[in-house]
Amino acid sequence: MNKIKIILVDDHRLFLDGIKSLLSDVESIDILGEASDGKEVLELLKNLKPDLMIMDISMKGLSGIEVTKQITILYPEIKIMILSMHTNEEFVINAIKAGAKGYLSKDTSKVELMDAIHIIYEGGECYSKLISDNFLKSYVKKFKIEQSLIENKTLTIREIEILKLAVIGWSNKEIADKLFISTKTVDSHKNNIMQKLKLKNTAELVLYAVKNKIIEI
Repeated sequence: MNKIKIILVDDHRLFLDGIKSLLSDVESIDILGEASDGKEVLELLKNLKPDLMIMDISMKGLSGIEVTKQITILYPEIKIMILSMHTNEEFVINAIKAGAKGYLSKDTSKVELMDAIHIIYEGGECYSKLISDNFLKSYVKKFKIEQSLIENKTLTIREIEILKLAVIGWSNKEIADKLFISTKTVDSHKNNIMQKLKLKNTAELVLYAVKNKIIEI
């Protein structure tokens, strides 16, 4: 049976040693190496070719997300699992966008960690229950808020779509291209939104979206 070749990346020596000790006894796993920061792991990859990397997010220099992005471009065959104490939506989304195939919290169990390693190695994706639950709660909360705005006839579905894209910095042309409408229509919708909400400028629009949990920062 082929062993799963792994590199561990974390800037906390105690935690790194703990994970190494935990996995060293598993017959199906071979720990190829370890690193304490992004620069070090990129150097390691010049000589070592792991199947999978288990990486923290918060590290000195390059963050785990930045390193994940670089590795995904340079070595697309290497699968990356994030193991972090950060479990909020922003970190998870950014990690997935960077190319991570899994995201587990640092208080995960050995069984959950081993299951995730094998799922990701075999081509799947895996996220811890805590993170899945947080996503579900966040989704339900946002859905209820948006439904309330629609039911109270504060905004239409289309206006909410445009509001969310506008407050994260998308231009009228980018919004128009995404929604398959004209820039003139986008501008008209934005003016309607501002009038309905009695707002004067983009800063007030962003503040409204944050206060009403339409977006998170």
